[in-house]
Amino acid sequence: MNKLVPLLLIAFVMLSGCSTMYSRLTYDFNESKQDNRVFYEIGAEDLATEISAELDEYLSIVENVQYQSFISSEELKVYVFADKYRYANFSNSTPLARGSATTKEIYISPIIRERLETLENIVVHELSHVHLRQYIGTWRYWTEVPGWFHEGLAVEISGGGGAEKVSNKQAIAAIKSGKHFTPRQESSLFGHKFAHDYGLKPQLYYRQSNLFVRYLINRDPEAFKAVYLALIKGARFRDVWTEQYGKSIPVLWQDFLENERGLVLE
Repeated sequence: MNKLVPLLLIAFVMLSGCSTMYSRLTYDFNESKQDNRVFYEIGAEDLATEISAELDEYLSIVENVQYQSFISSEELKVYVFADKYRYANFSNSTPLARGSATTKEIYISPIIRERLETLENIVVHELSHVHLRQYIGTWRYWTEVPGWFHEGLAVEISGGGGAEKVSNKQAIAAIKSGKHFTPRQESSLFGHKFAHDYGLKPQLYYRQSNLFVRYLINRDPEAFKAVYLALIKGARFRDVWTEQYGKSIPVLWQDFLENERGLVLE
């Protein structure tokens, strides 16, 4: 059975890749005149223009907070869509999402027009994911590093991108009522957990993850920096916290719940 799981995963990736490759052949993009890393469908020119004008600044934001330059920012491609279903088909995502990313690509859905003021936040959020994936690779990203860390870090760096509808106060109230995720120390061969695995809506999960990540940063900024740098250099996620903080993730989570702001479960 253990040998079968990786084979099934490989088969799934290959089939998904074939499907994605076929769908991409049916798409027609225009290259932005301001930045040749940005591509758009007819009808999304305005979004592409805004992203093109600020893309280097967005990259700098992530590099400054995640301590290292991107491995290949020049190879980055940003695809901007005019239809949310075409976005979902191309990116292998959900039509409800505003953005998603791979190791070298970002996809922006036109659904972001409903909250156009969040465009910068969402692009930076997705760039945070790209940065981590470029260093640790897709396999480790999905099977080793848990989702709460991906999302909590991306929300923190983007100034709340992905969690705008849930305030810190609301997230804390949910935690106190027992409605919260419990951070894993590692992911699994089946990938990391999502909001629905904890019975949470995505934005609540993102905000709670962000509160925990922010707590870890504020508790010891140098230790958090050491954790991230060790992680992108190959250290195992579940071990690096004890090495830098002297405590495991479950213990740090309990500390978070009992910290000076009164986050104590009743």
